Amino acid sequence: MIAVPESLPDDLILLKHLLLLASEQAAAKDARIEQLQEQVALLRHKLFSPKSERSPEDADSPQLAMFNEAEELIEAPAAAPSEAEAEAEAEEVVAPVKRRGKRKPLPANLPRMEVIHELPEHERTCACGACKQVIGEETSEQLEIISMQVRVIRHIRKTYACKACETAPVTADKPAQLIEKSLASPSVLAMLLTTKYADGIPLYRFEKMLSRHGVDIPRQTLARWVIQSGEQLQPLLNLMRDKLFEYPVLHCDETRLQVLHEPGRDPSTQFWMWVQSGGPPDKPVILFDYTASRAQEVPLRLLDGYRG
Repeated sequence: MIAVPESLPDDLILLKHLLLLASEQAAAKDARIEQLQEQVALLRHKLFSPKSERSPEDADSPQLAMFNEAEELIEAPAAAPSEAEAEAEAEEVVAPVKRRGKRKPLPANLPRMEVIHELPEHERTCACGACKQVIGEETSEQLEIISMQVRVIRHIRKTYACKACETAPVTADKPAQLIEKSLASPSVLAMLLTTKYADGIPLYRFEKMLSRHGVDIPRQTLARWVIQSGEQLQPLLNLMRDKLFEYPVLHCDETRLQVLHEPGRDPSTQFWMWVQSGGPPDKPVILFDYTASRAQEVPLRLLDGYRG
């Protein structure tokens, strides 16, 4: 509201001057209110509008220049701000400065190799002629990854025979292999299963990874290795199921699955992947079972012997 004096002067000229001054104050207040309303609208637009929309600040055409009025009024130099305007500007919220997050240290269990950097010989001599001595050091760490190394393990089995008699020769035994008469060592099978099931890399991509090292193994062979490895892991699966059945709570659910190439079945036929989860909270057990139906006999078979 405009302040009105308790008593008005009788002089007509002085009275006109007071009315003119009151009118100027009202016009200035209306302009300030309109400017604040435009600022509020602009801030609401920046906060709540979709990020894909162009900001009025990016508009260069004359038709869109009218939206820059609030920014132009803010940047325009003012003559002398009043006390109310100074208080309003002091109450403006300052945007918080986004601080950079603290870098997490590298795991302490990783092996470390130290690389010592010394000053060159010509920089170890001081300007006074004396030799500089080591008084401290600065340490920083950098993560390094050694790329996959592919090598061939040659198993050489020595054969022994007795020259004094005609006893049959004896050949040294080779350690038991996970897949007998196969090119795959345990490390290759471990990496194959990890990349496929933990990292989600298809077999054809693993085939290309080996081909870059000059090893040509078709994906059909890789698929056979996966199946044979699964058969060898059946004892581990039994132990996981025993651990799963030890706890009183177990979750079991099925999900539709479409298999394009299944012998004796139409490609549009639905299959099912049953999932069982439970076990210790810190080491949960999750088991998958592939079936051709969701009949009652499937959960009865999967939960046979469970008393939870």
